[in-house]
Formats: sequence, C-alpha cells, structure tokens
Amino acid sequence: MTEELNPAELPFLFREELRLCRVTEGTQIVLVTDLNTRLDYIQAAFAAADDLGARIFEVKISKPFHPVMIASQGGGDTLASLPGAIQAINSADLVLVFHTALGSPWLQEARKRGVRFLLILDGPDELKRLMSPPGLKEALIYARDLTRNTREMHVTSDAGTDFRVRLGELDTLCQYGYADEPGVVDTWGGAHFSTWPDPDGSEGIVVLKPGDAWILPYVRYFEGEVRLTVEKGYIRDVAGSGSDARLMRQFFRAHQKSPDDLRPYAIAHLGWGLNPNSYLDQIALHGATTTKIISHTRAWPGVFLFSTGPNDQGGGTNTTPAHLDLPMFDCSVAYDGKLVIDKGEVVDPRMIVQPADDLRIAA
Repeated sequence: MTEELNPAELPFLFREELRLCRVTEGTQIVLVTDLNTRLDYIQAAFAAADDLGARIFEVKISKPFHPVMIASQGGGDTLASLPGAIQAINSADLVLVFHTALGSPWLQEARKRGVRFLLILDGPDELKRLMSPPGLKEALIYARDLTRNTREMHVTSDAGTDFRVRLGELDTLCQYGYADEPGVVDTWGGAHFSTWPDPDGSEGIVVLKPGDAWILPYVRYFEGEVRLTVEKGYIRDVAGSGSDARLMRQFFRAHQKSPDDLRPYAIAHLGWGLNPNSYLDQIALHGATTTKIISHTRAWPGVFLFSTGPNDQGGGTNTTPAHLDLPMFDCSVAYDGKLVIDKGEVVDPRMIVQPADDLRIAA
C-alpha cells in the first residue's frame, strides 16, 4: 500500500503524540511488539522518546498478535504466560501496544496500577490525519458524561429504524486519541465514545440500509437492506434477502455455543465519533485494508455505531467473541427526548469540533 507520509516525518509525528501523552524526562515507556510490528514505528518511538528524555525499551513476542480482533486471539495468551513481560508492563508509566489488547487481563490489571496504554493500529497517513485536534478531548468527555447521565437513547431514521435503549447499569467510555491520565487506555486516532445499554433494555427495529457499513469482522458496505428486530436486549430476527442478511445470520449461528445461546445476539456498545478530520470514504478507497479504516470508521462525526455481542468492557458479563461493528448513516439520536444527532449531523454545539487547518508536524 502506497503511503503519502514522508517517512522522515514519522519520528516527529511520534514525538507530538508522546507529548500529548504527557511524556517528559524520566517517563518509562514499554513497547509491546511482535515479529510483524512495523520497524519504522519502533524506531520512531525510540527516537521520539529519546528526544523527550524518556526511558524506553521493547518487549517483543514471538507469536504474532492479531492486529484488530480481541486480545485473547493470536498473541494474547502468549503474553499472559510470560511473567517477565507482565512485570515489564507493570513497571511502565506508558505502554505502546500495536494490536487490539482491550480484553486482555494483563492490560486491565496494569490499568488498576495506574499504567496508561496507547494502542497504535493505523497506517502513517491515518496517524497524521487523525491526530487529535484542539477541543476533541473536551468534546468527547462531554459526550461521555452526558451519556452517563442519560436514561434513554432513542435512535430513528427515515429508513425505518426506531430503537430505544435504557442506559445507566453499565458504563460509558471514550477515546480521544492519546493516553495522558493514569489508567487510561486509548488509541492513536481514536475519537469516539461507547456506551453499553442495560442488558435487557434495548427494544425496537434497527434498519441497516445500502451504504451503511460493516467494519468488524468484515469490511464492506451494505448492498441490501437488513432489518433487525430487538427485544429485551437481544436481536430476535434478522430479515433480508441479500448477502448481508445471510452473512449476519450465519455469523450469529456460528458463534452460538448451543441452540439457545443468545449471547452473540446481544446489543453491545453504541455511540459515534467526533473527529472532523476523518474521511467517510475509506472503505470505498481502500477496501479491507485494516490500517486504513480502523480509526477513520469509528471517528466519523455523527455516524451512529451500532454493535452486537460482548459488554464486558462496559462492566457486563457477556464475553462472547461474536462482535459486529456497524456504522449507520443518517440516523437521529435523542437523549431523554432531546435531539443530539439530526439525520447524521451533530447538533449539540458542545460535541462539535473544528477541523485542524494545518496537519503538518513541526520538526
């Protein structure tokens, strides 16, 4: 894949990101890598840390991590069985991780100790474009706190979505693109919040229309309409005659442990992004090239992210690996009756972030 970023910019890009992460002289940084981790990223991290006076070293794992899926796949179990690696992670102030480690017990344990984590999953062009603009952190913390104080989310669309969600039993988390506080886990390029509904508190119809997207586990646009009927927190019917509906039905069935296992059908995190520098057409441009779409597709301002499966990250008990992330365009969202998204456009002024005029990184 051709990249536009001048490779010479990469150390300066990492230095700017580490500054956002409050790296100063004496900060201890640990890199968790595998044999597939980009060498230029490792070198840029070392150069940036040295320039800032930080202490840095690398823990490299032989078994490849899966770059996108849950941490229990690929190298997650390998790392958990290496007490020396865990000790190194627990000794750090900041850990840079190059795979999706959100479900890892070692990460959660280190968080409790105050270690902060930054996941780096995207390509260089994406890291540069999605670096947090001024005001993004404040907007996402506002969105998070507003959601925590909301008791009902109502999602509608002209396509037929009419979906109500009770909130309050589980948590709401946000990512704003850097890890600057003890115990924070964030993603470089992250710009979204996620809330988990009460386990039995979702009801209604969700209509995925042509042009809406799959971004996990498949990467494609919907070609046909899929109509989901949700009752008491679970999808009870998947209606549609095209390939998208067939894929979804097969996905859910394949992850059932028994015929009455409803965990894959549960409603998982809901939310939207707020980074105005994100691109809406990454899937059309790059297809399933994950390093081009991971953060862009979760950062789109006002595009509603509907997901299914686990809720353990929000404090629930559902740990199924069956997870779908499905951005939906043109939805309206009301919080306790007050409109915050109108047909895909953010209308709450405190959630609106101005795009960065200059994305260059100064040397």
